[in-house]
Amino acid sequence: MGSDRSRVTVGCIVGTHGIKGSLKLKPLTDYPERFLHMETLYLELPQVKGRHRPPRELKILDVRFQDGKDLFIVTLEGIDTIEMAEDLKGALITVAPEDRVPLEEGVYWIDDIIGLEVVEDETDAVLGVVEDVMPTGSNDVYEVRTPDGVLKMIPATGEVIRKVDLEARQIRVHLLEGLWD
Repeated sequence: MGSDRSRVTVGCIVGTHGIKGSLKLKPLTDYPERFLHMETLYLELPQVKGRHRPPRELKILDVRFQDGKDLFIVTLEGIDTIEMAEDLKGALITVAPEDRVPLEEGVYWIDDIIGLEVVEDETDAVLGVVEDVMPTGSNDVYEVRTPDGVLKMIPATGEVIRKVDLEARQIRVHLLEGLWD
């Protein structure tokens, strides 16, 4: 099932818990604590036998962290049997972009970076477009597709990234010696 591109995936339903319709929710976000403060879940349901099912928005009655499992146990209004809960397995939990957790200045969402044009700061030469972001632990690495189709890597460090302008859809970079060769 494809998710609505205007929404951001923050979790998924991975199973049931007990016989009264509770669900196991796996966070797919750097901010899992967000689920403790949400009032509703917007569920994008998986297809059944090739048929699309409309999304559902359900009120959260109870949510708690399941220690040691990196999961939340969620009880939703109107879901009160294991059979009803089983029907929601595989659903993606999404939020509108404006409901994402606010980031500190200079920190960006990966989906905001992908698709930005990369421009060499000193010469204004267009180097390519960010195709993907690879988290490496110490810093992210941007995969940039050049105009001639070659995939190159740029470390997302302050030494290289000069300015990210989301409105202009552009990243200005300083190429260190040997980085682009």
